[in-house]
Amino acid sequence: METGPALPPPECEEFEGMLSQCPTMHEIFSLIQRIAPVDSTVLITGESGTGKEMVARAIHRHSRRREFPLLACDCTALAPTLLESELFGHTKGSFSGAIATKQGLFEAAHRGTLLLDEVANLSPETQRKLLRVLESRKVRKVGDTAEHEIDIRLVGTTNRVLAEMVKVGEFRADLYYRLNVVPIFLPPLRERKGDIPLLASVFLRRFCRQMGVPCGGFSPEAMRCLEAYSWPGNVRELRNIVERLAVLYGGQRIESAHLPLELRDREPDCPTELPRTWEELRRLKRAMTRDLERRFLIAALERCGYNISQAAESVGMQRPNFHALLRSHGLRSAGGRGKSGQEAAADE
Repeated sequence: METGPALPPPECEEFEGMLSQCPTMHEIFSLIQRIAPVDSTVLITGESGTGKEMVARAIHRHSRRREFPLLACDCTALAPTLLESELFGHTKGSFSGAIATKQGLFEAAHRGTLLLDEVANLSPETQRKLLRVLESRKVRKVGDTAEHEIDIRLVGTTNRVLAEMVKVGEFRADLYYRLNVVPIFLPPLRERKGDIPLLASVFLRRFCRQMGVPCGGFSPEAMRCLEAYSWPGNVRELRNIVERLAVLYGGQRIESAHLPLELRDREPDCPTELPRTWEELRRLKRAMTRDLERRFLIAALERCGYNISQAAESVGMQRPNFHALLRSHGLRSAGGRGKSGQEAAADE
């Protein structure tokens, strides 16, 4: 049976595939709906994995241009000369390999929306040409003399601070002001702690449903580990890790032992008060030793693909002794489907 809430909590808001109970994100959802009907240029900033492209697509879907194409260009994927050809098009014979005239994305996105992803990576020459296009609303193919009028809405994204790049001369100030008409900043997931359990549970249910297995949810300890992690890859990293957990442990409850090492490799919590008696000190030492042993075992298993013999050899233990220590911690067999939440090692 699937556990956990079937519906998001009342304070949660869903908008165009984005889910959050964070007031800052709710304000962003409202802002998207206000700016989408007009054609103002939008600059979406935020760390990688925060959902900048999803915001761009939401703007397009709520705009008057939604019946026309939304085309995206990754400004980091191509060399400057090829990027200019991709954006502006080129004429036959304009450079080596130009065997035919090609329409650029500015023309192909006519009456629609053009998304420039990671616009901070544009070369100075491409920045100059882009500024000219935005000012004149005309584009000229590489190798051509004629200009063609375009009707597009431009949305840019970047994970860098363009204002700082302008200060050090890495980005044109005039282009920055052209792009930064309506700025939208997406906060990192570590500043939206309340969204971590919400998103993790939604992702787990989604992936388990796709695989046709029950969703056992997360144990309280596993969820605490998720909430304590800094998530440098933001929502994208969370989704990918939950997908991995669903593939490996779908059909059972996700325990902290199932999580990747970086999510649970924490120092044992120190007591807030020192033990008062010798017996209290002994109990505390035993608890901390067992915690350290368990983390030691799981780390060895992960390094060796959950092969017990290889893990035992890698840490300098005999296999029977290593296996006995595994059993003492309830780590017995493959973390596959149908196993209990405490099973994290692989039988050969």
